[in-house]
Amino acid sequence: MDNTVGSRQRDIIFGMLLGDGFLERNGKYVRLVTDHSGKQETYVNWLASQLTNLNPKLVFKKRIDRRNLKVYDHCILRTNTSSKLEKFFSLFYEGKRKRIPPCLSKIISPMVLAVWIMDDGYKRNDCRAMRINTQSYTLEEQKIIRQSFLRIGIKVNIHKQKQHYLVYIPSSYMKKFIGMIKPYIIPSMEYKICLTP
Repeated sequence: MDNTVGSRQRDIIFGMLLGDGFLERNGKYVRLVTDHSGKQETYVNWLASQLTNLNPKLVFKKRIDRRNLKVYDHCILRTNTSSKLEKFFSLFYEGKRKRIPPCLSKIISPMVLAVWIMDDGYKRNDCRAMRINTQSYTLEEQKIIRQSFLRIGIKVNIHKQKQHYLVYIPSSYMKKFIGMIKPYIIPSMEYKICLTP
């Protein structure tokens, strides 16, 4: 992909956009935004440290969950708007809807996967398998994800959860998968790839 950010930063942005990150138009250009629990502040600070040329700002907010009326801390990262992000918007958006890029298999890398897992990975407690929270994507997009993982030698399954779908990495492929991404996982997020029950 031809753009004006370095390959490491490009892969981090890819991983963020596959996960919880999104692009928000603010005037002529878009900015990159991600919103995490306050417990993930170390991770959000790390993301900010990797995006310094986009002038990221951190905002801390408290929000009430209307389902249980509990108050939760949130750590929100917003970059400046930038023409550098427009090509990411073209790749990841169809109109205003975020999508899985059809060319995912060409942009996936260990760094992309590591950021995606730090954002949206969930290791099951009852076995050594992992879910990726891809519920916002269509079934066809889940199939693009599955095919992209197959190209790097990882077989994933698509599970239906109520009316949505998510990607599931079975325990038989976890050791290989973790071997790929572990060098890029920051210490505060290593719990997401710990295979011990």
